Amino acid sequence: MPYVLGIDLGHTRTSAAVCRYSDGSWTAPEVVSLDGGPGWVESAVHVTSDGAVLAGQALAHQQSAPERTVRGLPHRVGDPVPVVVGTQAYSGEVLTAALAGWVSDQLANSMGRPAQQIVLTHPPGWGSHRRRVLHDALEAARLPGALVLPAPVAAAECHAAAERIDVGTVLAVCRLGGERVESSLLRRGQAGFEVLTHAAGPDPNAGTLIDDLLVEHVLDGLDVTPSDPRLRARLRGGCMRAKELLSEQQEAMIPVPTAGDIAITRRELDHIAAPVLRAAADQLARLAGRVPDGELAAAALTGGTARMPQAATLAEATLRRNGIDCPVRVGADPAHAVCEGAALIARRRLAPDAEPAAPVAAHSDMPEQSVAGAEYELDEIDIGPPPPRPPVEITPLEPPPRRTAVLLRRGSRGADRDGDGR
Repeated sequence: MPYVLGIDLGHTRTSAAVCRYSDGSWTAPEVVSLDGGPGWVESAVHVTSDGAVLAGQALAHQQSAPERTVRGLPHRVGDPVPVVVGTQAYSGEVLTAALAGWVSDQLANSMGRPAQQIVLTHPPGWGSHRRRVLHDALEAARLPGALVLPAPVAAAECHAAAERIDVGTVLAVCRLGGERVESSLLRRGQAGFEVLTHAAGPDPNAGTLIDDLLVEHVLDGLDVTPSDPRLRARLRGGCMRAKELLSEQQEAMIPVPTAGDIAITRRELDHIAAPVLRAAADQLARLAGRVPDGELAAAALTGGTARMPQAATLAEATLRRNGIDCPVRVGADPAHAVCEGAALIARRRLAPDAEPAAPVAAHSDMPEQSVAGAEYELDEIDIGPPPPRPPVEITPLEPPPRRTAVLLRRGSRGADRDGDGR
């Protein structure tokens, strides 16, 4: 069955969704399981000594060589300093493309064929250089035609599929991810959404921080603090699961090594998480306050942390306190809104004759700081040459056409084809 694939490459987690073509029409986006686990994998890869790239659940079995696991892949794309794994050096975009290839292979194996179109999202702050080097790395990874676009654009498309956003109006999107809180303003155009401006906190201040605070809250109530790193890791895992459960229920149990189960209520978690969620709401309000009266259609919260009911409550209160009148929306599955929106965009590219939108409304005087056009194509504006790379050999990515493990091979074709090691 033909399908298209949307991949959300987040700071901490990567997820994917597909739209299938069946009985003459495309289905709605469907979040897919990766590697037999939940609907996400860690945004990380493990490079073995023979150049194989592992991801997903296989990372848990590589504890004997943790130095070969590379995390935080989006941060490394476009960085002139390569990532050294063992005796080899790799660019961040090559490793990122390897993870995208791994996701693509997972779906190709389960669906029996490769995707007809792949859309990969990236953080909203990327410039044309980072988008271009990732696009080149995806081409080298034998993912030709893969489209790279900002994550808030995909999130906006997912929101617009559930609630009409008039052409010419502005949608505010706040992503409460695992590591970052990122807010963006997007204008609805005739062909889609374009980013006007965005803001992101300078420090990690989102879901992982709430996890850290919850762990400390539990440890403060114990007579004996687990000193074994593995026990603390188990405790952290239990706190993460309890946080997710408390998005839907009033109480959850946290298994604590050596101490049994400890109950945590939603009220306790709300108190712990309030500073983090309030800072996110303030960021959203500062950005939304720049939109002229009558042009802000809604504020959409996405990301796993947006599941917490208190996130929407604080966002509504903060916007109202700042004199901003717009509804706050949280979708049925905010953690996967970006990959679902990416799948919708991929589906549209294969069916461009869909019903056109209404004429574009008059543009406001709000200054634009666009990072991607409404057509979602690579920005060809030349902002100058990329920064010089150090004199090291960057291993290009060239996996076999049908692969069960992605390989990084030295000396393959395409190395340094444009003279700067990309």
